[in-house]
Amino acid sequence: MFHALIKRLFPSADDSNQPNFYYFEDTRPVEQEEAPEATSNAIHLMSAEEAHQKAFYDVLFGQSEHSEQHDELSLFITKKVQKLLEMPKLILKVVPLLPASLTKIISQLNDGHAFDTNALIALIRQEPVIAAKVIELANSSFYNRSDKDVTDLKSAFMLLGQNGLMQGVINGFINKLTPQPTIYFQQYGHKIWQHSLATGQIAKEIISQSPYKQGAAEGYLIGLICNLGNMIIFQLLMEAFSYTHPDCQPNTFAFKNLLYENSKKLTTHIARYWHMPKSILETLVWQEKISQAAMLQSLLAEKPIACYIYEANIISELIIRFEHGDIEQTAMEQAKESLLFSDEAKQYLDKFLQAETVSCD
Repeated sequence: MFHALIKRLFPSADDSNQPNFYYFEDTRPVEQEEAPEATSNAIHLMSAEEAHQKAFYDVLFGQSEHSEQHDELSLFITKKVQKLLEMPKLILKVVPLLPASLTKIISQLNDGHAFDTNALIALIRQEPVIAAKVIELANSSFYNRSDKDVTDLKSAFMLLGQNGLMQGVINGFINKLTPQPTIYFQQYGHKIWQHSLATGQIAKEIISQSPYKQGAAEGYLIGLICNLGNMIIFQLLMEAFSYTHPDCQPNTFAFKNLLYENSKKLTTHIARYWHMPKSILETLVWQEKISQAAMLQSLLAEKPIACYIYEANIISELIIRFEHGDIEQTAMEQAKESLLFSDEAKQYLDKFLQAETVSCD
């Protein structure tokens, strides 16, 4: 998706379309810059939120060896991608526009009106990728309890209902932006997509249990897109590596910091480019601002949906860490108290832990 942009950052010596895998070696300066000091004089004490986020990235990418922190190739590519992130307009030029069906859904969510299902189905028929995702969802075990396959949109709607149809349309579009698996990183694309799906589903559930349940559908959409920045930055890193070196992996501290510092900002840029409604944009901006759980009490009172989205994302990350064996149940209980605030979010995590306890007995 971003090949042309990456080519501008890593120009070849000729007009060949073949990647220049030796670009870094060929352009290495004779006098290399000194690597930054590994440690500063001041000791940086990570907050619970920062420690959790870095642990989550370790689950996605693998542990970072300390010796890799200042790997020259990693720092070189990170610097190039950082330069691109400072020019988001270039990235937005190659991000696909919202499909008509999703634009209609967002408009109706914003107006609070009931969906015109027939009009929506007519739009979906014109969008094969979206239609395929809707039919796939209708054939999932969650919706289809019979032995008969669903093969058309009308039958899919009969099974999915209005909310399920909306979910299928949203999933179909966002899934297209998920990093594609490569020979080196086959697990990441799947994990980030599952994380996005889980965030949307958790957001919908905890909002449905709150006094603001009318915002559950919008919460699902925001939860699903709030990790778009991670998807896009990782895609940029993958294409940058394919252009310079085929064997390195994005599991260094430099790459994780690039994601940590830029992913939420890029998500907001994309949402603005898509002309998302003001309520959705404000919620995404709040995801950038929240740095610690101590902020959640006032946020819940003023912008409850923003609070629930933040907590849904944290819960999804915790569950992925738990399933990966990175965090034990006792630590999950501690994380519940240190990273979450709302009763709805804590109750959701309690139910998950209770179910895990029962399954282990």
